[in-house]
Amino acid sequence: MTVELLINFAVQFLGTGAAFFLAYRSFQKRRIQLGAEPTLPQYFSRRSAYWIGIASYCLLMAALYWLLTWQWLPLEPLVTLIVENLRSGEWVNLLNGLDGNTIIPLIGAGLFLFFIAWESRFNPLLILRDSIHDAFAIPTKAVEVYNALITSRLSAVDDTLKAQIANRLLVSSIDPGDFEKSSATVEYKWAHNCLLFDQIHDYANQSSFRRLFNEPSLKWGEICISYNAMSEKVAVWKEAEPHYTKTVKLLKELDHLTGLLCRLLASLVVFGSASENEIWATVKQLGGNVHEARLKHTYKYILLFTAATAIGIMLGREISVSLHNAFLFPDQPLAHFDYTTLRWVAYAILIYVLPIALVFVSRTLAFRHQREQSDRYYGFYMAMMIMGFIVSTSASALILELTYYKDHFRFLESFIEHMRWGILPALMCGFVAYRMDTPVSESEALGKLIMAAVLRFIGWGLVAVIIMLYATGDMTIQEANLRFTLVGTAFFVVGLLGASASFKTARLED
Repeated sequence: MTVELLINFAVQFLGTGAAFFLAYRSFQKRRIQLGAEPTLPQYFSRRSAYWIGIASYCLLMAALYWLLTWQWLPLEPLVTLIVENLRSGEWVNLLNGLDGNTIIPLIGAGLFLFFIAWESRFNPLLILRDSIHDAFAIPTKAVEVYNALITSRLSAVDDTLKAQIANRLLVSSIDPGDFEKSSATVEYKWAHNCLLFDQIHDYANQSSFRRLFNEPSLKWGEICISYNAMSEKVAVWKEAEPHYTKTVKLLKELDHLTGLLCRLLASLVVFGSASENEIWATVKQLGGNVHEARLKHTYKYILLFTAATAIGIMLGREISVSLHNAFLFPDQPLAHFDYTTLRWVAYAILIYVLPIALVFVSRTLAFRHQREQSDRYYGFYMAMMIMGFIVSTSASALILELTYYKDHFRFLESFIEHMRWGILPALMCGFVAYRMDTPVSESEALGKLIMAAVLRFIGWGLVAVIIMLYATGDMTIQEANLRFTLVGTAFFVVGLLGASASFKTARLED
């Protein structure tokens, strides 16, 4: 091994180490926002998940730096130039030898290291970092637990726990009826805070959680001082005459304390739970209305919808062609399976499966940050229909116009012209979003599931026929065979998609 190669390897190793270290520091700096307070994410993940996430990001950044400086913009010419001129002592030749091949790789390596450490929302590497956070569900669980705790209803809390809370207070400031009052009252908010504090106090007695209580950003000391002071304030407020200004001020102080308590308790619950079931069991014990319609293995559903679309196109087109050749125009037979079928499959996947996949993404993002709990979210279903309409119509306009009229393509005009092709995908997106909140029980009989799928197939197939007859109404007589094939194929595609919209969820164990 030559001296130049050895030095180049050492430089490469140091740079890769620097990239790894900066990535490590960057990953630990990321904070998530819970209420009004930023929080370090390592307290909202089990240790194994957090370290797998941080190792993945650091190794990825180190690998990218290595590829950048070894293959794409190699530093070897610069290292060789410096070593050769240091050996000969010709400094002037060193300066003269600096050109694009030696300077640009150095600038590229420096910029890459800068972007790893640069905290900016426009930094693409930090966007990648945040995506890896989300992939390992580091902030996701925290936000879900925080929102469930902040909106919990104390009427669901066990009576024994309520009595225990009242007995531990230094100043008597809770009455039994406070747990049943409106969530906007001082009495309820204070009872809520007492419940949260009591639960946190149980964690404080365990040595394994000591470092969380010593973490300054979680403000355990401030919480204790505020909680003791609030106990006396609420007791005084209850004894005094009603006063609007004092009540409003007390409500604000209670809300601030609730946010701090929920933030700390969320970190303790997520960090200290061995499984997701244990997390939500604890939240449910505290009166949290847990989303039990959390889908498992969503990628499998995307693959299922893709397969249903492809099978629907192939089966529907072949059956339609067979009927066309046998009964409608036997003297003008259509070809059975050819390359046109594959084009139809690709087109249908883009206008049906793509918006359905976005429904899964949108549902995850919406439920991660929502506060109000409900059995049905009709506003969300309507929003998914609008999104599906826009995405599918845009895809239709881009595909059809760029394929046949690319020399005279105007997006807005094409979008308006192809709006009819977005109706069925829009309805299917709304139906899929609705079905996500109608989970199938694990104990459901197979025959009943098959019968329900058959009924959905027939129902959605008939809807597809009606809408496709409208969408193809302007086709000429010469295109009658194409219209028949389109309507018949849509019956099978939409019918199979409707039949496939059956979801199982991750329900809590009793």
